[in-house]
Amino acid sequence: SASPSHRRREATRRNLLVRTIDAMATLAAIRPSDSRLGARLKVGGTGGRIARKTVAAGAGRRTTSTRRGPVSIRAHASSSSPSITSAPDGSREADVLNALRNVIDPDFGEDIVNCGFVKDLRVSDAGDVTFTLELTTPACPVKEEFDRLSRQFVTALEWAKSCNVNMTAQPVTNDMPDAVEGLKGVRHIIAVSSCKGGVGKSTTSVNLAYTLRMMGAKVGIFDADVFGPSLPTMTSPEQAVLQMDKETGAITPTEYEGVGIVSFGFAGQGSAIMRGPMVSGLINQMLTTTAWGDLDYLIIDMPPGTGDVQLTICQVLPITAAVVVTTPQKLAFIDVEKGVRMFSKLRVPCVAVVENMSYFDGDDGKRYKPFGEGSGQRICDDYGVPNLFQMPIVPDLSACGDTGRPLVLVDPAGDVAQIYGVAAAKVVQEVAKLQAGPKGSLALDEEGVAGVDGALRVQLADEGGMPFYVRGCDVRRSDKSATADGESKKADFLMDGVTPVPDDIAPVEAHVVGNYAVQISWPDGFSQVATFAQIQALSRLPAGAKVEA
Repeated sequence: SASPSHRRREATRRNLLVRTIDAMATLAAIRPSDSRLGARLKVGGTGGRIARKTVAAGAGRRTTSTRRGPVSIRAHASSSSPSITSAPDGSREADVLNALRNVIDPDFGEDIVNCGFVKDLRVSDAGDVTFTLELTTPACPVKEEFDRLSRQFVTALEWAKSCNVNMTAQPVTNDMPDAVEGLKGVRHIIAVSSCKGGVGKSTTSVNLAYTLRMMGAKVGIFDADVFGPSLPTMTSPEQAVLQMDKETGAITPTEYEGVGIVSFGFAGQGSAIMRGPMVSGLINQMLTTTAWGDLDYLIIDMPPGTGDVQLTICQVLPITAAVVVTTPQKLAFIDVEKGVRMFSKLRVPCVAVVENMSYFDGDDGKRYKPFGEGSGQRICDDYGVPNLFQMPIVPDLSACGDTGRPLVLVDPAGDVAQIYGVAAAKVVQEVAKLQAGPKGSLALDEEGVAGVDGALRVQLADEGGMPFYVRGCDVRRSDKSATADGESKKADFLMDGVTPVPDDIAPVEAHVVGNYAVQISWPDGFSQVATFAQIQALSRLPAGAKVEA
């Protein structure tokens, strides 16, 4: 017969299995009343739509030319009309377009006419000008400047009496699978990840989300950490429980200060105790059955690690970009680097690094860095991440998280809120750049132009798109991750650590990741993330000439 300890273990295992099945059954909408957890998930609700409140910073429709307050953008145009890029010579419409060509988008480096932002242009006989600027997102950080400059240049025309600018954003389009109905209205998905616990990832997720909301975007947050959900502590929704529509089985997010929130902690179970495959199934159910409505940004607060849950999220969702969170220590770099590599393999570009607990300013006027420095900057340098934000050690930042009201809401004009504001603006800008296409490409020189085995053909927008050629072995040997543990010559060898990298080595495949790097798979199984700047600095092959190794 089984021992008492064995019977206790089996009983515990069965109880955990029952709890897991209950949770997954509810979220799969089998029948909420059949599950113990179902009693805590209120049935009914708003039919899968988030009940939104108005946040002061984003409230109100914009007015006409007499208005000089913050510009508010309609989230999405009802129908996207054609862009206007030309008009008959000598016409007043042509005068307006020529005036608007003086307004330059800083991200694309093009004027707003060539960017296709100008629509619905109308000029009255009396000289009243009306047109629409359809931007890439309602949270466009330069929308105020676009509004001001457009009015300035148009009203400078001799015949122009007034100028009315209507701000809209492009209609929602995404690569969501047809089966994921609840996410059809989600425009961009931003993963906030660290691969290491305790570095302030959830703090970053929440404050970034509410900053985007105050910039005018529609935002949701998904807490993907079922083992230690943070959102129930860091936010204070009036309805602190998820709702499920009994007809459709769709989960309706709870809401706090205009942001939709979904967390396992709002399912009434607290934190989960279950095995990895069950967690992956639970996350999949929560992601695919939640009705988010129309969102500009869905922030995914990723759990630590690079295991099943993280892979499930990246495979189920077309993630637009990732924000990586770290701390200054070398140990944090080693762990976070794994996450950057995971995203690169899955072709998810990392657009920013947030380094928490970077420093504090003492009463003596000096700046102190108790945890060292360099982790965040190194990630940016080694993996081509374009933006680094160093967050100070501020007691109010953690205190606000513990009291359920994020710091950017408590002190929106404070120094920390200003840093989050810049970070959110950069995320918006980088996402817009991603929509414009990659800044470079890398491929095997299959035509043999360089005359060297293993040569690679590179094209960079910074160099006018003109191709140049480098040796594959040079790219492989330039891998910077090999020095993470101090082994400076590790990049000169294959994965076995003994065989030198051959001079004719060629990649198995290569994919551009975002605008700043390329992910390369090598024959020995090594996966490399090489930045365009790194490749640009390599020795180049003269086209059509053999080069001795």
